[in-house]
Amino acid sequence: MSMILRSNYIFDTQTKKTFAGYLKIDAGKIIDVGPLDALPQNEVVMDYSDQMIIPGFIDSHVHFYLSALIHAGVLTPLTGNTEQDFANAVPQLPIRHGWKLGIGWFGSDFGQQVYPTKEILDAVCVDVPVMLISGDAHSIWLNSKAMAELKITINSIPQGISGEAIVTNGELTGCFLEAVAINYLADVLAMLPNSAESYLAYMKHLNQMGVTTIGDVALTGESWDDLVYPEYFQQVEEQATIRAVFYPAMREELTKLTETYSNYQSPKVQMGGVKQFFDGVTSTHTAFLKEVYETPYFEGDIGSPLIPIEKMRQLILLANQQDWPIRIHTIGDQAIHQALIYYQESLTRYPLSAGKYNTLEHLEVMDASDLSLVKQEQLVISVQPSHLLVGYDTLDEEVGSKRASEMFPFQSFLQNDATLAFGTDSPVVIDVTPLDSIYYAVARREKSGIPYERLMPKERISIEEALIAHTAGAAKALSRQDIGSLQVGNWADICILSQNILDCTEEELLATKIVGTIFDGEWVYREE
Repeated sequence: MSMILRSNYIFDTQTKKTFAGYLKIDAGKIIDVGPLDALPQNEVVMDYSDQMIIPGFIDSHVHFYLSALIHAGVLTPLTGNTEQDFANAVPQLPIRHGWKLGIGWFGSDFGQQVYPTKEILDAVCVDVPVMLISGDAHSIWLNSKAMAELKITINSIPQGISGEAIVTNGELTGCFLEAVAINYLADVLAMLPNSAESYLAYMKHLNQMGVTTIGDVALTGESWDDLVYPEYFQQVEEQATIRAVFYPAMREELTKLTETYSNYQSPKVQMGGVKQFFDGVTSTHTAFLKEVYETPYFEGDIGSPLIPIEKMRQLILLANQQDWPIRIHTIGDQAIHQALIYYQESLTRYPLSAGKYNTLEHLEVMDASDLSLVKQEQLVISVQPSHLLVGYDTLDEEVGSKRASEMFPFQSFLQNDATLAFGTDSPVVIDVTPLDSIYYAVARREKSGIPYERLMPKERISIEEALIAHTAGAAKALSRQDIGSLQVGNWADICILSQNILDCTEEELLATKIVGTIFDGEWVYREE
């Protein structure tokens, strides 16, 4: 469908400014861009006046399958501060395919080195298996019925992968961490029916946020199932209203990955590269630090790599040798440091083809001495502004006040010439919109204005830099040159905002609405 859009505020990702002009769209592509004095005559023009036209938002880091399950009501978000709070919610959980499934607890909220137990869940539910996934999706909590259903015993715990089954007095507690946890999570989710239809519904939900592309990344680098299902995207590809660029777990065995990479390279569904996990999260001390944790679980507790350091180096080199970008989960400063060094080595030995980029994901506990390493020719720094507000009141207890004060250094990344990409890491956070992410990056506090003094205020960035990170920067994270900017030849993936956000205060930014979303040159959402 051919159309012309006109606005006084069209965002140019190269100049980081707006201009008064028009876009012409035909056959799903942008075919002309120009100033108002060159506006085509005698053609129908859709005039958006002082409303802002931007590239469609790109969420560069999501776990699409779990997010779609939440949207479909199969997996229920929970909130609370104590183990008992979450247990009390279990009786009200719906039974879906024989299970009660919830998500949202954080071990750090219960105290340092405090893990939830099956006995607390058994007290409220003994007849139905219950699985509660941690909010960061790195741990699970089962009742006794669930453990029996999965035939879990102390002698059956998977070996040779990271993580652990928490044991007290020689007995399983029902809490499992990292790859061991995801192994059992995948076993449970494998019992659910095909979710392809729920993918379409969740895509429509994202369109209402102005999102037109997502990066779907593996939830684990070691479990038998990484929860990335390109076949679901392919089943609904014709009706899809989101571009999906997916990243399965990087393995030493390349046969399946090579076949997948070859089979999924369409404009809507493509394998963008691979994913791995260097470490875990600070809340369970599985993030890999340079110095000991503030409240160490044992003498010399610095966490540890989930994958042996040399093996991670080899996986990075092996992926890039295949010309596959690799995305590495790094939370702790030691994991970040090592990965940055290995990316430098790989750039020298196996540079990627032009237009392809590796990424580091999260970079939460950042050592300032490593900031100079983020400027690399084929590297994007992929961060999630909403993570600023996830458990920020326990960071001092976890990593100490000095390290906590230097976390999430977005402004420092930019000052060191890094390319920033934004995502949400959904469902670690749920229904956070790109406009929310921009607000968090700019305001460094909750929508309520708390904390008043802001979190690491020197690391605030401008609205235009945040907007770049959720469009052109995120496109780079996905190694896509055909989206993320309003250029001739790019796909017509476009979002229209209710106002020019570059001139907004923080409060006005929160009041901005999505007027409409165009995907592939067609309207997929219009405000009623």
